[in-house]
Amino acid sequence: MIKIVLLLFVFLLYVSVEREGLRNYLPIIKEDKVFGVNVIKGSPEHIYNKIMDEKGPLFEERYRNYTRSDILLDMQYFNNASYIIFQLNN
Repeated sequence: MIKIVLLLFVFLLYVSVEREGLRNYLPIIKEDKVFGVNVIKGSPEHIYNKIMDEKGPLFEERYRNYTRSDILLDMQYFNNASYIIFQLNN
């Protein structure tokens, strides 16, 4: 019984880490053009920090009501889409 529970736990851990194939967390930068946004934890350039900075150019009042995890997931999808488009154009 313990083996089954451990296997189930390992499987659920593996599935949660995969996160629907999200793999590209860094922005792509080529010839001073940025394709994607920074979603690396602890980075001063992190997109959440930038949009929540009231003095920053990206701040909008509506972002206060957004959930951090939703913003990060959206930006990871954006990075993935940017990565795919960038790869298709090369």
